[in-house]
Amino acid sequence: MAIGPERRAHGGTTMRGTVNDSATPRRTRIARVLTAILALNLLVAAAKLIYGISIGALALTADGVHSLLDASSNVVALVGMWVAQRPPDANHPYGHRKYETFAALGIAAMMFLACWQIGLTAAERLAHPRPPHVTIQGFVVLLLTLTVNLVVVTVESREGRRLGSELLMADAAHTRSDVFASLIVLVSFLGVRFGVSHADVAAAILIIGLILNAGFRILKGTLSTLSDERRIAPEEVERCALEEPGVREAHNVRSRGPLDDIHLDLHILVDPATPLAEAHALGHRVERRLRDRFLGLTDVVVHVEPALDSERARAREGGGLRAEG
Repeated sequence: MAIGPERRAHGGTTMRGTVNDSATPRRTRIARVLTAILALNLLVAAAKLIYGISIGALALTADGVHSLLDASSNVVALVGMWVAQRPPDANHPYGHRKYETFAALGIAAMMFLACWQIGLTAAERLAHPRPPHVTIQGFVVLLLTLTVNLVVVTVESREGRRLGSELLMADAAHTRSDVFASLIVLVSFLGVRFGVSHADVAAAILIIGLILNAGFRILKGTLSTLSDERRIAPEEVERCALEEPGVREAHNVRSRGPLDDIHLDLHILVDPATPLAEAHALGHRVERRLRDRFLGLTDVVVHVEPALDSERARAREGGGLRAEG
């Protein structure tokens, strides 16, 4: 295993593991999934919008806008993937993976924009009621597009979990809300057929709620990554490091990044009489142990320090031992 430069720091050595870049084939698979989903979303959106506008159905038109938003989010995601594929450079030493997260954030922003547009139309329709003319063709369009959306959600969720992609999971959540929206439109069609005058507007308002809920869930996940929320409990990392013979203490554990691109660093204390080469090898073994234990680790930095009293941790903060320096 190749190891980057080592240097003296706080009386010890620092070892930085190479970034594990099996990322290129992974991103290629994600891009292929997104491209296929984009084509399906465009087909579904076109069907809903054309028929919804032709019969004056606000709920179906809103659902079509929602589906068109799905397609737009696929485009944003593909652009984000293209940028994220760029390797680390002088200005981005950790790579460009966070651009995937920015793309997911863009999806949430577009969802909120759609809610605003649908809300304005619903308010206008309440002021000037115009019940849509629902026919059997409307039910056929809905059932067909609903089937396509169910396939999209199933495939995208499965691939998102398999590939560990925030982007695919966020997009699947968006499309899942489209499934519920289509079911609401179906109920509104039945309401209109039975003479419920505001069924169409009520369905549109419920669709807004679904979009907002999905949007806030995506927002929560993306902000977690962008705010560098910890990914691995420090005490778990400490226990894993202490399983390696020769490690007397592990502290100052930090982790961050997307779930499939976690960056981890920690300090370990070893016998002060340990030769430098042996301490260095010990750090390598701790790194390998951590990589084997925790999925998603792509970068591990192990700081090897002498087990002097001045280097020991004095407190436990946020579940992890903390030492000066």
